[in-house]
Amino acid sequence: MSALKSGADESGADEGVRDGADARSVRAGVDTARSGRDDVSRETPRRVGVAGRPGPGRFAATWAVLGLLLVVAFGLAHWATRPAPDGEAGRAALATTQRLEDLGPHVAASPQVAEALDIVAGELKAVPGLEVERQRASGSYRFHDRAVDYSVENVIARQPGDSDDALLVNVHVDSAMEGPGAADDGVNVGALIQAARQLAGQDHHRTVIYLFNGGEEVGLTGADAFTRHPWAADVRWFLNLEAVGSGGLPILFQAGEDDGRLIELAGNTERPYGSVLGQWLFQAGLINSDTDSRVWRAQGWSGLDYALFEDGYRYHTPNDRVVGIGSGSAQAVTDMTVRFATDVAGTADLGERKPAPYYFDVLSRGWVTLDPLQMRIGTLGLLLALAALTWRACRVWDLRTGRVAATAGAALLGLPAAVVTGVALGAAQSLAGPHSWFAHPWLVHAVTLPLVVLGALAPQLLLERRRRRRAPDGAPRRPAARTALLGNAWAVALLGAVTAWLGIGPGYLLWIASALLVVSITGFLVLPGRWRAVPLVVSAFVSFVLIAQFTRNLFELAVPMMGRLPTAIPLDAALAVASVLVAVPLALILAPFAVYAGRPPRRTGLVLAAYTVCGLLVVGLTSPYDSAHPKLVELFQEQTDAEDARIVLEGRDYLTPQKLGVVDQVARDTGLRAHDGALTARKVSIPEGTVSFATAGTTAPVRITLGANRAELIRITVTGPGLSVGGRPFDGGEAVIDVVGRFDGHTVTVTRSGPVEIQVDQVFLQTGEDAKRALAALPEWTVGHAQTVVQRRWADDRS
Repeated sequence: MSALKSGADESGADEGVRDGADARSVRAGVDTARSGRDDVSRETPRRVGVAGRPGPGRFAATWAVLGLLLVVAFGLAHWATRPAPDGEAGRAALATTQRLEDLGPHVAASPQVAEALDIVAGELKAVPGLEVERQRASGSYRFHDRAVDYSVENVIARQPGDSDDALLVNVHVDSAMEGPGAADDGVNVGALIQAARQLAGQDHHRTVIYLFNGGEEVGLTGADAFTRHPWAADVRWFLNLEAVGSGGLPILFQAGEDDGRLIELAGNTERPYGSVLGQWLFQAGLINSDTDSRVWRAQGWSGLDYALFEDGYRYHTPNDRVVGIGSGSAQAVTDMTVRFATDVAGTADLGERKPAPYYFDVLSRGWVTLDPLQMRIGTLGLLLALAALTWRACRVWDLRTGRVAATAGAALLGLPAAVVTGVALGAAQSLAGPHSWFAHPWLVHAVTLPLVVLGALAPQLLLERRRRRRAPDGAPRRPAARTALLGNAWAVALLGAVTAWLGIGPGYLLWIASALLVVSITGFLVLPGRWRAVPLVVSAFVSFVLIAQFTRNLFELAVPMMGRLPTAIPLDAALAVASVLVAVPLALILAPFAVYAGRPPRRTGLVLAAYTVCGLLVVGLTSPYDSAHPKLVELFQEQTDAEDARIVLEGRDYLTPQKLGVVDQVARDTGLRAHDGALTARKVSIPEGTVSFATAGTTAPVRITLGANRAELIRITVTGPGLSVGGRPFDGGEAVIDVVGRFDGHTVTVTRSGPVEIQVDQVFLQTGEDAKRALAALPEWTVGHAQTVVQRRWADDRS
């Protein structure tokens, strides 16, 4: 890439250098140092291709160096987040996790979760200086679009400090119905117990409260119950430990709008790890999930959410076991918790709240926070600096501002071009082999991302080709690589300013890239000879590292999660469009180098076409699931009084068990009859409760009375006009009420303004032999769990 470093190189790169005689006649008397170019006569034939254009050697060398830098950057992004091996605390945390796993699924209010809380309470009582209490509470709570009536148990421990102001550290002990919850949230339970042991030996200025809540998975009931405990009055800050995966370092993924001081403290941990990406996805509603922090932020408390997120394929499945927890993750959670709690419970200044900055780590060794207001002002400052540099560069390099503006416009067109490329590529992948990226996430990096980057580069490459074709023979040419450098710097700076003023946190990639490009242009103007390119290459590598980290975090989270979203269409195009977040910044950094490299060798278009076709063939030949990345299949044995029992097989993604032939295969292997996409089954005896309905008329409130039962969950769905429960209305003509832990019976009153239909589902983990046989007959590339659902229906026209 030395030609980017000197004028002599650009003169031989078909970038606008005139021949010697023409240059002397046009620019007689102009100093060579001012133009930044040597006489073309000094260019050696070895470095010049046909008709004064750079040869294939430059093209190959440039892209080889860029490829090497990208490989190093992505390698650093991966290896920098590997946890250190588990120490004594990590191994002890995993031992506790194993005890919880041995209980099997332990859902809120179940006998199994009561045993899990007994285990936790026993270990905490062995820690000196801790006050330990068992909380039993009932209440009602509105969770998003559902009402939750609950009875729940928590274990709470407190280590008093000199001040009553308290830090709450929270984990949830209950598991989802789908599995034993070793990572979500068992490993965090074990890690917090070990952290409490270490913190017990320290003196604290502030009080530390440890909450082991027994009801997170069904409506955040344990968190709501804690707000009713007397100790809750002292809480000012919280740390919430979660999991959507089972390995790696715990990542800070969410904070409140005024949690700036806590975010800064997060950088004091030994391995700071976090990204505003997760927070942006949550706030944008792109992640259909929630955490206990929702309850506490409503109380006015300030806090952070951390989670393990690697290998999300185990999340909420029967595979969420200790064997799948990554090496060192338990120790990493323990160490992070101890350090953060020590800082908050110490003498750190936490008085006045501070607006949350944008934040990210640098290879899990450095911590960067960017104030939103300063970023808005800073991006405007960068635009002014870039304007001054552009004016100077156009004079020194003999460039036309119109060409720079046209290049910037082509660079900005790369954004819609990348989106169109992603949609087209995703559609082609859906036709070739939908969902293959789920089991083979490397396809995203090897096929989807490179082609979307090429789509983002296409407008600039086409513009440069047009310029070359339209330039008359012998006419003065302009240095295209430097034009591309200025044009792309403007595109990056403008996009960065827009994202900063719109408050889009992941725009930090553009803000930093624009600052680095300003430094690079300055280096080109002031440094001598080949040293000019050093800032550009270094800046590009720094941008590559940040982009690599962002890419890894994005797809490590998105691929498992998108692979289990309930949709009616394939998500290949959606995933390809998501890669635009990475492809556009990458293309803007690569563009000046691409222009400098010159025209690609002949038949490069054929090579790209062959690469695309081969990529689609690989997509079509690879299975969308395997044993390490299994399809989640849910078996629901539905039972009603008036109908035969049946087993419904559901998959959360586009490729349903029916489309994949799983239902027919299970029917053949078990002898159960398939009918209307389900399996016939014998009814099983379930400890269900009676359900009765009472009303005085079609507009009078409906009383739904549940008898004594042992259901893990009772869901009441009411459809009709003007619905409300407990004085709180529901929108959309549908009210959903979850009843958890009310085993002695419960009554729900629904007010309405017209006729309604009601369905009551009692959900049990207990199943019959038919469901067990169907579960055992699932293919090896699936993972499944079974439930029994007893349904009761009522409408106004029924007696």
